[in-house]
Amino acid sequence: MALGIVDIVLLVISLMCSAAIGVYYGIKGIRSTPLEYLLGGRSMKPLPLSLSLMVGTISAITIVGSAGEMYAFGTQLWMMDVGILFGLVIIAKVFIPILYPLKMVSLYEYVERRFKSRWLRKSTVFLQLLGGYMFIGFLLFPPSIALQFITGLHIVYNILIIGGICTLYSTFGGVKAVVYTDALQSLVMVAGVLAIVIQGCITHGGMANIIDTAYHHQRIEFFNMNLNPYQRHSLWLCVINGFFFTLGTYGVNQSQTQRYFSTASVKHAQRVLYYAAVGMVLMRALINLSGLVMFANYVGCDPITHPTRPMTDPSQVAIFYVNTELPKIPGLAGLFVAAVYAAVLSSVSTQLNSMTALVWEDFLKELAFFKGWTDVKVGYLQKILVLGAGVLGMVLGLVVWQLGWSFFRTVLAINGALSGPLIGLFLIAVFLPWVNTKGASIGFIVSIILNVIMAIGQLTMPKAPYLPLSRENCPLSTPTNMTLPSLSPITNLTDSTLSTLSPLSTIPSTSLDFTTTTTISATTPATTPESPPGEWLFGLSYCLNPLWGTLFSILISIIVTAITGMNSPEDIDRKLIAPPSWEAFQRPLSQLFTRRKRNQASTDDAEHGDNQPLREGSPPAVAECKEKEGGGENGLV
Repeated sequence: MALGIVDIVLLVISLMCSAAIGVYYGIKGIRSTPLEYLLGGRSMKPLPLSLSLMVGTISAITIVGSAGEMYAFGTQLWMMDVGILFGLVIIAKVFIPILYPLKMVSLYEYVERRFKSRWLRKSTVFLQLLGGYMFIGFLLFPPSIALQFITGLHIVYNILIIGGICTLYSTFGGVKAVVYTDALQSLVMVAGVLAIVIQGCITHGGMANIIDTAYHHQRIEFFNMNLNPYQRHSLWLCVINGFFFTLGTYGVNQSQTQRYFSTASVKHAQRVLYYAAVGMVLMRALINLSGLVMFANYVGCDPITHPTRPMTDPSQVAIFYVNTELPKIPGLAGLFVAAVYAAVLSSVSTQLNSMTALVWEDFLKELAFFKGWTDVKVGYLQKILVLGAGVLGMVLGLVVWQLGWSFFRTVLAINGALSGPLIGLFLIAVFLPWVNTKGASIGFIVSIILNVIMAIGQLTMPKAPYLPLSRENCPLSTPTNMTLPSLSPITNLTDSTLSTLSPLSTIPSTSLDFTTTTTISATTPATTPESPPGEWLFGLSYCLNPLWGTLFSILISIIVTAITGMNSPEDIDRKLIAPPSWEAFQRPLSQLFTRRKRNQASTDDAEHGDNQPLREGSPPAVAECKEKEGGGENGLV
């Protein structure tokens, strides 16, 4: 598709504004301190931070992937938002009051303080850095393929343009440039997705008609209450997925916690999450509605199930729609392309800034070589680190392009498998002060191994069949011949995150020739009846993966602690623990159980009467106790 003049102007303006914000804050903060460069001096306002938090986890993959999900599988995944809201409230009410007052730059400093283990802190940071740098390459790769198809620019140029602009403003402007650019890009993303929804409403006579079409073709489903864990989605599975996605992305991930660490107080940090919650629900709703718009547009002539050249993935439908429908109204295609660029820029810049914070705070700052450096000199070093991370991210994007989709999916699955164990480690740290360092460390390592095995095993399972798709109303001749990129199904990056090996080869593409001379009705064939090996384990819904990792981490930690010995209150700093857990921690476990038995005994005495006469020969201590309960002869103690 060749973009029109209006489309190109909108795209260029969007990219130039992003670069200008970085240059502005780079000049303004040329001699900024490390705290100002990484956290904005802890004085930033909640609203722009909340917009940055929102778009930092809504990548270009999310836009096309979620739209494709609604198109092919229906709206059940939409209920993931319920879990997201619940998770954000837990983080705001429980995590932030504990983490924010510690005045940390690196989130994983909390791990060292709680478990008194530099090794455990370094391990968590290393895994985050490894996953974070790879994630930058993954964020650049898939949308660059889509943009190559839409704009005509080669994938290499798209990777270099996106990575270069993002590295530019992130390097010079620090967190303020990242946050305020994200705020601008959030508006661009809303406008781009809204373009699809508005165009669809104009074409199909309003949103009511679109939803009615989706409803009558089995796309509307919100309350599937089936408890079967082997199905792809249900209400329970989606809520669980959303909850743990949120904990992993906004509770225990440096890239997002650094946003609310940049505010002035606990209340402001909580407002960042509350505002972001509203923005995320609205933005995700627009993306999901865009998928229903696409379904209404292709309801009788589905492009996925072409008889000879089917699409390899539902996310391609969004690209096909933008390429064929949006150009009918000048500027709409340009808005969507700008939204895709904005989504990539915001996600990558978030990673660049947070990775630099970890490298400096957890590895370089403690070295003797840097002890005498001034704040200004350290600020220059941090800019160099961001620049290096940006260059590395672009290189990794090109590496992923060369190695292919199998490598992409495998490494992304492994990266996503780290989320559950990390959530478990933080839940142990906050709520289980009894657990010692050995227990937490062994639980963390073993749960990672088990979760990686689960994630890789699930890659061998057959894909779930699509809901019914039809080509019954296709015209006899549709002169559309185009080649679409292959986009792997990665709707949820965990986000998120945190979040999903052919030899050197080009990325496979699917050539779609919609020229046909017969009316065809096609649906995606069901999976083979034979059960693949390991289906009893790997066939479990992917929505449960972070739950398994969390449970593995907690249970193994408790078992190891029971064997090696529990912590005592003298071993733990009170401010690192949730208040209810600390109150329980003050008493020995045996005393807690004894107290429960005494409360039960008191209840039984009240039911049967406490004024029964003492039996002859009662021990003196019992007699004295009864006398006190009765207040003595005069009713006084």
